[in-house]
Amino acid sequence: MAIELQSGRFDCPDRLFFDIGSSWKGCMTSSSDMKELIPEFFSLPEMFTNNNEFPLGHTQSGRLIDNVGLPPWAKGSAYEFVRMHRLALESEYVSQNLQHWVDLIFGYKQRGPESEAAHNIFHHLSYEGSVDLDKIADEIDRNAAESHIQNFGQTPSQLAVTDPHPARYAVEECWKPLIYDTSVPKSLRCYTASKQFGNKRSEYGKGSVLKVHVLSDTILAVYADMSVGNYRWFPNSKNNRLRMDRLRPIARRELSMSRAAMKRGSAIPPEQMDKSSISIGNWSFACTIGGMAKEELRRKAVLPPNRLITGSEITLAASEASALLVSCGYWDGTLKVHSTDSWRVIASETGGHNGPIRCLAMGQDGGLLITGGQDGTCRVWVVDHPDMAIALSDGYVQTALGASNDGEQLLSCCHVLWGHESPISCVVLNSDLDVTVSGSQSGLVCVHTIRRGEFIRSFRPPALSNRSSSPPPVASKLALDTTGTLVVSMQDAGLHSYTVNGVRLCTVDAGEHLYDMKICSNGEMLVTGGDRCQVLIRSTVDLSVCAMLDLTRHGPIRCLSLTPEDLNPVPQFLFIGSEDGMITVVDQDPLIQHKDTETTSF
Repeated sequence: MAIELQSGRFDCPDRLFFDIGSSWKGCMTSSSDMKELIPEFFSLPEMFTNNNEFPLGHTQSGRLIDNVGLPPWAKGSAYEFVRMHRLALESEYVSQNLQHWVDLIFGYKQRGPESEAAHNIFHHLSYEGSVDLDKIADEIDRNAAESHIQNFGQTPSQLAVTDPHPARYAVEECWKPLIYDTSVPKSLRCYTASKQFGNKRSEYGKGSVLKVHVLSDTILAVYADMSVGNYRWFPNSKNNRLRMDRLRPIARRELSMSRAAMKRGSAIPPEQMDKSSISIGNWSFACTIGGMAKEELRRKAVLPPNRLITGSEITLAASEASALLVSCGYWDGTLKVHSTDSWRVIASETGGHNGPIRCLAMGQDGGLLITGGQDGTCRVWVVDHPDMAIALSDGYVQTALGASNDGEQLLSCCHVLWGHESPISCVVLNSDLDVTVSGSQSGLVCVHTIRRGEFIRSFRPPALSNRSSSPPPVASKLALDTTGTLVVSMQDAGLHSYTVNGVRLCTVDAGEHLYDMKICSNGEMLVTGGDRCQVLIRSTVDLSVCAMLDLTRHGPIRCLSLTPEDLNPVPQFLFIGSEDGMITVVDQDPLIQHKDTETTSF
């Protein structure tokens, strides 16, 4: 775009964007220098680095134009600059004063005397309706006006002419994540209800907790013997928050690779079975209300309050009552869907995988699913959303699998993702980023787009050991956040932080085999659990440990789950599933007074 604007070449070096400090100075001292921060300032560190090594020339003072000069607090890192910039944008101070910016850009201070008093005056051609191009007779003048509008921007439409925009609610009245500032991890407390299905002292001993699914008022726990415990969840109750409801086995569990679900058991020792390529765990299950139901709920959330709600519209309670449990890890190599109201199988698909399906991951939109197979391929599925399935399906899938999306399929395989030469060991996806990441037993990590199924890049995290004779470690677990932060856990206990563009930011030795990890707190915190029987809360900046929850009495940590943010205003809790079959709930201790978030925020 820069080359096109300058008729086939870069602009002269002095006019390029090459330094944050000089750009700030120019905006503050020159009335002709007007710039605004584009969204990439808060999300794309690569915009500040000359990765392609373009010859941008030298300024008149002799400065070589290369990477953009950054403030001292960025420590020379574009990634740190964007991270801090994003935190500043999301800070409490900005939130409390955002309405003043809205007044300038969209409100009553955009035009007239209020705009003059606020020094908010721009070129007259940038205002909506300020000029009628059809009435300019001279072609040169009309082309000049069009060129100015196209290349130098327009002010948005004025939405509020007289009244100022209201301020945001006070911080005490707003929903916050469980860990919302740096002081919170040290004030977390654990609560483990004594009456649970997995309690070994009761008649319900069902093995370790493999997965915990959090709904608005229900908690679903999948146990090692492929039974599902349904708990009633009362987050506002001081005592007895987690109450047993019913325990039921899921249909066709005898086909599962679960050692505890086998009728005659298994000769393989548990410690070997849990870490083998045929084991099942939290990577084998996902719960969703379905893509169509999730979309309907989103649409309902933004409806104007005066709109009449018809009886056919979906509700959250009705959607959760008929939620779907998607699972893999069966000897017949299928992907199965169980209904949570009866736990019967309502769909069973192979999806074209040549061999068993090893792992799966569900997107936050509830309609996109990724599976990883023994054959080294990943498959993109659409769950209960016929329109999306038709839109995403490519010709290869329809031809190779012989499947046609006729609008009645619960599971629709839409894409086949290539890039690995060994079995897939872990997958993760983020619907907002349109990105899925997969790891294999050879240690290779591949990044694909979801909706188009295109290969983007691959990289291989380094091994902690320098021995060249040892095989590369297996990629055992992945975590991906909407901010673009990717964390890779390797089987040699290496824990690596990457950008979604494959740039390694940090590497530490986790000191244990991790079974599950989650990125939370707007991409600032990483929660991990593994063989050491401890839940560690780490900073994603350097993967340093900020807090530790010791659950040694419950054994290794098998799964972690956070209350989804879209269940707001339900407070966020952390649920921990352990080896002994117990679920531990983590929240903040109300007796500990936190410092003001304005001074202790990230």
